[in-house]
Amino acid sequence: MYKGNQIVHAISKKIGFRTVEVKERDGVYINGVKMKFKGVNRHSFYPSSGRTTSKSISIADVKLMKEMNMNAVRMAHYPPDGHFLDVCDSLGLFVMDELAGWHGNYDTKTGTKLLGEMMENDENHPSIVFWANGNEGGHNRDLDHLFSEQDIQRRPLIHPWEVFNGFETTHYRDYNYGIGNYDYGHNILMPTEFLHGMWDGGHGAGLEDYWKAMWNNPLSAGGFLWDFADQGVVRVDKNGFIDTDGNHGPDGIVGSYHEKEGSFYTIKEVWSPIYFEHREMTAGFDGSFNVENRYAFTNLNQCTFEWRIEELTNPISNFLRGTATAPSIRPFEKGILKIDLPKDWKNYDALYLTAKSPSGETIYTWSFPITLPKEEVNKLVVKTGKSKVNIATNASTYQVSANGINAVFDKTTGLLQKVKNAKGEIPFTNGPILQEGVNNFKNFTHKIIGDTVIISSTFERKENFNTLEWTIYPSGIVKMQVKYFPLAYFTTFVGMNFSYPETEMKGIQYKGNGPNRVWKNRMKGNQFGVWEKGYNNSATGEPPIKYPEFKGYYSNMYWCKFIGRNNTFKVYTDQEDIFFRLFTPKKSKDTEWDNMSPTFPNGDISFLNGISAIGTKTQKPETTGPMGMKHVFYDFEKEPARALDMTLYFDFTGN
Repeated sequence: MYKGNQIVHAISKKIGFRTVEVKERDGVYINGVKMKFKGVNRHSFYPSSGRTTSKSISIADVKLMKEMNMNAVRMAHYPPDGHFLDVCDSLGLFVMDELAGWHGNYDTKTGTKLLGEMMENDENHPSIVFWANGNEGGHNRDLDHLFSEQDIQRRPLIHPWEVFNGFETTHYRDYNYGIGNYDYGHNILMPTEFLHGMWDGGHGAGLEDYWKAMWNNPLSAGGFLWDFADQGVVRVDKNGFIDTDGNHGPDGIVGSYHEKEGSFYTIKEVWSPIYFEHREMTAGFDGSFNVENRYAFTNLNQCTFEWRIEELTNPISNFLRGTATAPSIRPFEKGILKIDLPKDWKNYDALYLTAKSPSGETIYTWSFPITLPKEEVNKLVVKTGKSKVNIATNASTYQVSANGINAVFDKTTGLLQKVKNAKGEIPFTNGPILQEGVNNFKNFTHKIIGDTVIISSTFERKENFNTLEWTIYPSGIVKMQVKYFPLAYFTTFVGMNFSYPETEMKGIQYKGNGPNRVWKNRMKGNQFGVWEKGYNNSATGEPPIKYPEFKGYYSNMYWCKFIGRNNTFKVYTDQEDIFFRLFTPKKSKDTEWDNMSPTFPNGDISFLNGISAIGTKTQKPETTGPMGMKHVFYDFEKEPARALDMTLYFDFTGN
């Protein structure tokens, strides 16, 4: 602004250039490339300052979004601070900018004024690729024409939660209804809110199913999760307590202070712009991986790939590492990544493959088990020993001892009643109790074969069709084998429980996927390895925050060492895909519809062939997709009947 020849006011703004084109019944094209938006809704919020934020907060927010491999953010439900848009411009994040409104709209006079101010302040930011006129009924349709009239770039206008302007953006569609409707619709599909997180529900839980459908549907332009961070404010009147207003504010993928929840890592893997086809480490593996480039503008030869094979011994691991030549694979095309492994790679336990972006950020590290559980058992579980296995019986029990181990089994039910070693009693008892199955183990007998004692139930098709067998070896190892049929055709969990007092638990060491717990519909985001976790009683989203949480389900168990306050014991399996469960997490307050349904088995510690899923704030588990549904098994009454098998090896020696 000038007064005469003198400058009295000046504004400096960075601008950028790109094209945004909507092709009806096709998709959204940025600079001529068809896009799928991997987005999240973001409020302007921070615990210590409320709605007042800073550029450093904006930078932290955008970096976390990009770390999750997101490429878009929706402003919910008002325009953001200018510095947030500056950061999106600088670091590269597509933006949907929104005129305020939620379940109600501004009158035309007020809306016209605010729209003009938003446009004047924000229109030069190249990161903005959509405008949104209000949210969920907050659309004043008399304002629609002003967006294109005032925006020289005429970016597309969205009515979130509506079918409008060629877009289907409705919120929180159940998987079956939503995907079915999308598959037979004609609009561009882009839900501006889907998978409404709350506590540990939503976000990662269900995303794999939804994204698979979205990615493979040519009319899908992706979508936006709800929402980025828990909204909890510091209450100075309550000694710094972080107040999320009950269950109204803990809807984020990260905590109030940006603590990373389990879903953070699930999203990072599911939304990786580099997708690896499932690969087993078979003897014939030659180092080749089928890979898909899901970048929009980047050739994979601009990325870097590092590999590492590791012998997962404890406490020191031996490893070898190297780099792989990045193949030339253009955006949205497939090819092969080849890594040159040493000839003895089968002698290692796991392969890790890390992809880095052209700017050096880690996209994701994938892990591939090499050694199988049966090989681990053969290597680590010693059955022979110098001691003799002794067995004594009375009217109600079998008492077995070997190598300092004393175990007592109920003669009628076959359940473990008591076990102790040289250090004292191990309070691991009352199992195996079948979950969603009937404990009809009956007519137990025992026999001695060589230096081994076997206690087993008798199979009878109608009355005692589930069987339990205990084998006690001279080394003190106790083998449990259960063959069982689920009680129903549809089951929430499949497996067995034991009792162990939570007050005795100090922590665990285990070999499997970690470090985060899993749900049936949130399996991705972990790595295979050896993990150590101390006990905590954390509930997701509730202070005091301590991640990763301890209680819950864990996948792909090879072995687990349970560290008690007074004693320890170790459990191995020779089977693949076994879950173990640690206690029952606190159930945070749900909505009146009780949609999350984070259900757990009875008992304290479980070993399972199948686990339960978790819902979202707006959806029950079974409506988040196939992975959220119950397990389905053959009916025992129909032929051919097929029993499930659970084999565990218990080392109670405490060594």
